[in-house]
Amino acid sequence: MTKQEKGLWVTVVVLSVGVIFMGTFIFRGMNDSSTNTGLSASDWKEPVASIAGQMISEKQWVDALKTRYGNKVLMEMLNRQAVLAEAKLQGLTVTEYQVDKELQSSMEGYSSEQAFYDEMWNQFGMSSEELRAEATYQVLLEEIATRDIAVSEEAVQEYYEQHEADYKPIRLFDISMIQVDDLVSANHVLERIEAGESFGKVAESESTDEYSRESKGRLGLIEENDPFQPEEMMMLAEEIQIGDVAGPVQVDEHYIIVRLNDIEEKQGMTYEEAMEDIRMMLALNDSIPLSELEEQLRSKYGADIRVKLERPAS
Repeated sequence: MTKQEKGLWVTVVVLSVGVIFMGTFIFRGMNDSSTNTGLSASDWKEPVASIAGQMISEKQWVDALKTRYGNKVLMEMLNRQAVLAEAKLQGLTVTEYQVDKELQSSMEGYSSEQAFYDEMWNQFGMSSEELRAEATYQVLLEEIATRDIAVSEEAVQEYYEQHEADYKPIRLFDISMIQVDDLVSANHVLERIEAGESFGKVAESESTDEYSRESKGRLGLIEENDPFQPEEMMMLAEEIQIGDVAGPVQVDEHYIIVRLNDIEEKQGMTYEEAMEDIRMMLALNDSIPLSELEEQLRSKYGADIRVKLERPAS
């Protein structure tokens, strides 16, 4: 697993956890008996929503969630119990530094730490405490996976020398962009901005890039050497001052106008921190897939599913 792949994997974990927390209450309704659900029979039939004169009851809602998310939620709950049991058996612990580092990986690409927490809350209803709990789980799972894997100092040093720039401080450009299809449109956009219209307003009305148009042209924080961004755009951003607008510049078949909102510096790692990060990454490369480890741990600790989960209709 490369450094970039690990960052992507962490992002996928955070997104999938949103599903888990959406369904944490699902298993209140695993049995129809009101004594098991904690709800009276009348409460269970109480509507939670209505539309066109039709009521949707608590039971209908929970049944739909069980069908759609039930298996995934239950597996994740079992995984967490199994990993905690194994960590206790092996005497593994997690430090605040490890949790903070895991969360920082998830925050990459967000304009700020608060922006990350706001997005996780707004999209998935996940609090900072729940995110820290998930990061703790991820660290424990990786420690279990790599506990018996030896990585040579030579391999760690070789990787560091080949990717040293990844561990150094790096500038992050907060960029907004307006994309149009021809030079005439690009010049028209510039005229509107120079006449005093806000960049965001013009982006909303003129940009042909659907992704950035929804956020008033805002692309967010981009690393100065990001290989996935147009080189022409990044060179333009490096040449201007904060608050300036520049362009148009041609990128493939489009023309773009760029605004530099801010520049931040991403803190690098010390040599020792980089060595530890690389050691874990190389160990994970040699470990079994984490999903396979979770399956092994469920089996080891006798996971027993006592309900029948319906599969969603295809």
